[in-house]
Amino acid sequence: MFCAISGKVPRKPVFSPRSRNIFEKSLLEQYVKDTGKDPITNELLSIEDIVEIVPSAQQASLIESTNSATLKANYSIPNLLTSLQNEWDAIMLENFKLRSTLDTLSKKLSTVMYERDAAKLVAAQLLMEKNESSDNSSKSPQRTVVITKEEFLQGLLQSSRDFVAKGKLKAYKWPTLKNLELLPAQNYSCTIKTYPYKELNHLMYYEKWISVCRCDISTLYFTQLKDLKSLTTLTTPNPRTGEEQPIIVSRGSCNRLLLLYPGNHIIILDSKKNIALREIEADSSNQIIYMYGHNEVNTEYFIWADNKGKIVFQSYADESQYTVHSGKLDVDYTSGALHKDSLLLALHSSEGILDVYSLSSTDQASSRFPMEKDVKIKEVKFSDNGYWMVVSCDRIVACFDLRKDVGTLAYPIYTLPESKTGTVVYDIDDSGKNMIVYSSENRSLAVNKFDKKTKSWINDEASTLDLPNETADFSDIEVLCGDSGVAAILKTNDKFRIAALSP
Repeated sequence: MFCAISGKVPRKPVFSPRSRNIFEKSLLEQYVKDTGKDPITNELLSIEDIVEIVPSAQQASLIESTNSATLKANYSIPNLLTSLQNEWDAIMLENFKLRSTLDTLSKKLSTVMYERDAAKLVAAQLLMEKNESSDNSSKSPQRTVVITKEEFLQGLLQSSRDFVAKGKLKAYKWPTLKNLELLPAQNYSCTIKTYPYKELNHLMYYEKWISVCRCDISTLYFTQLKDLKSLTTLTTPNPRTGEEQPIIVSRGSCNRLLLLYPGNHIIILDSKKNIALREIEADSSNQIIYMYGHNEVNTEYFIWADNKGKIVFQSYADESQYTVHSGKLDVDYTSGALHKDSLLLALHSSEGILDVYSLSSTDQASSRFPMEKDVKIKEVKFSDNGYWMVVSCDRIVACFDLRKDVGTLAYPIYTLPESKTGTVVYDIDDSGKNMIVYSSENRSLAVNKFDKKTKSWINDEASTLDLPNETADFSDIEVLCGDSGVAAILKTNDKFRIAALSP
């Protein structure tokens, strides 16, 4: 008889009633002490359950002769052999345990692999069902989440507060300009109105994009200039056929381009993918004169206003729209400007009417700012400090302080020197404190800077730059400033040139 663990003839044989096998007593007792189970069947087994086997005289003699440490061959080292025997028994016991554990783990691994394969099949089936469901839902009309006008206005206020909480905007510091480089002339369509677009960078500087647009029979060319290193032109097929060109082209948030066509038909383009996203028939019986999408506040909506003062926030994605002001009959606005926090909208007419509307409440009466008689308003802009409104007319500049009573000037009205021959056009940067003046008589660009102490405009003679004599007479100018310097877009009726100005 042999031990089921060691495979040797046991010196003290015992019997396990669970597996009905013979074991060496010391090995079986040690295993039961460690695990409490039978080594073969893994059934519960205690020391008391073990049955000792009393061998016959002949069997005892055989066991003794087999396991004797006093064999002639080993007579000289009996203690060493006994020690080796004990070590061997311990190794056999440990080896048996490891083989049992390995067998158990192999069975578990097989089970896990089977379950994993089954799970992959189930997951693949669920993914197929999900894709089919997504395809079906994309084909079906999407449900619009409707919120009340009050909820929308609360969201607008909160979005504006979050923007203001980012911190105070930093103003660009103008250098003394000494060099001028005039880039080649490009064509544009002067009948297409564009609006400057601003992006706030991580340094809390506004990056301003000035845009011009050209439209031929089938193509739109939308040129954007941020600074001298960031000049891009987007070429896209004209979404409208029949030589119809847009009235307004304006940037919106998230790479959207807003196109207004005759009949108040609005098309939203993805400027990166160059595809039309939506077409909207604006709800107005009058002519839309202003359209803009703020890049920081209320970015899921853009704003439009018509010539009678109807002001609407329109969703980019669905049919949601919220009318903030329903308009009035005694005005005929021509353009507008949105405050940086998106809570004020200035609408003006070329005849000198200037009204500022609050967008935080419904149909609140506008504030009319007084202008001199017979002036023609060229442009209105809110300065980056948030409390100046700069009104540019043909030859005068009026700057209102929004922190004070309506009509209070931040400084006395400034009148540009009159040219005896030729034209004078100018533009003021978004800080409201730097002005570039073009004179066709002198063929030059002059820089005027606002002096805070005297509250007046002072000519910076060191920054006067001469243009080549062969340049055409320009009828308009737009100014921007960025990391790479100051630039001016000089326009005629059908062409524009970029003047790069540097220290």
